[in-house]
Amino acid sequence: MKQRKSEHTTTAPQNTNVRMLKSLHVGHTTDSDYRNTREQRNNKEMMNHSGQTNSLQTAYQDHLYRRQGLALGKELIKLVIDLQKHRGCTLAILSGDHFFETQLYGIQRDITEQFDRIESLRKEYLSLEESMHIVQEWVCIRRQWVSDTPEANFLLHSNLISELLKLIWRVVQRSGQLGLHPSHDRLVSLCFRDWLKIIETTAQARGLATHCAVLEHNPPEIRSRLNFLKKQLSELNDQFQAALDECSEDQAQVLTLSIQRVEYHDHLQRFLNALNEDFCHAEKPALDADTIYTFGSHAVSACQQ
Repeated sequence: MKQRKSEHTTTAPQNTNVRMLKSLHVGHTTDSDYRNTREQRNNKEMMNHSGQTNSLQTAYQDHLYRRQGLALGKELIKLVIDLQKHRGCTLAILSGDHFFETQLYGIQRDITEQFDRIESLRKEYLSLEESMHIVQEWVCIRRQWVSDTPEANFLLHSNLISELLKLIWRVVQRSGQLGLHPSHDRLVSLCFRDWLKIIETTAQARGLATHCAVLEHNPPEIRSRLNFLKKQLSELNDQFQAALDECSEDQAQVLTLSIQRVEYHDHLQRFLNALNEDFCHAEKPALDADTIYTFGSHAVSACQQ
C-alpha cells in the first residue's frame, strides 16, 4: 500500500508538468510568428505613413495651385491698371492734348510685357480662347484708337477692362481661393472684386474729367456720366468700409494701417471735391488737364497700394 501511494505521489507532478508543457507549447510564439507580426506592423506603419505623405503632398500641391493663381491674378490686375492709364492718355490726346503722347509708348510697352507674363501663367486657369479674346481686343484698340472718337475710345477701353475684371474673379474661383474660411473669403472678395471696382470707377472718372479739361468744356452728357460715377464711387467706398468691418480683427488692422499710410481717404476726397466743383455742376472746368489727371491718379495709386 505504501508503495502504491508512493507511485501515485510521484506520477501526479509528471502529469501536471506535461499539461503545463503542452499549454506552454500551444501559447508559444515561434520566430516565424514574430517575423509575421513584425511585417504586419511594418506594413501598417508604412500604410499610415503613405497616407500621411499623400495628404501632405496633396495639401502642398493645393497650396502651390492657389499661390500660382494669386500670381496670375496680380498680373491681370497690373494689366487692368496699365489699360486704365492707356485709356486716360489716349482720351487726352484725342481731345487735343499731345503732352500725354510722351507717356504713351511706355504704357504700350508695359501692356505688351504684361500679356507675355500672363501667357506664361494662365494655362492652368484660363483657356487659350479666353486669353486670346483679351489679346485680340487689345490689338484692335491699339491699332484703331487714333481714328476713334473720344467717346468710342472710352467705351472700347472700358469694355475690355470689364472683361478683365470678370476674368480675374474667374481665376480666383478656379484657383481655389474661396471656401477655406469665411474670413478668408471676405478678404479675397474685398481685394479681388470690391477694391477693383473702386479703382475702375475712379479711373473712369479721371479719364472723362481729363477729357473735359482738355476741351475746356463739360458737355452735358459727360457731366451726367461724371455725376453718376461720383455717386457710385462714394457708395462703393461706403460698401468697402462696411466690408472692412466684417473682416477679422487682424486683417482689418493691417488693411486700415495700409489705407492710412497711403492717405487713401485724403486723395479720394480731394478727387471727389474736384469732380463736384469743376466738372459735375460747372459748364467749364477751372482745373487744367494735368491737375485733374494727377488728382485722379493719386486716388487710383492709393487704391493700388
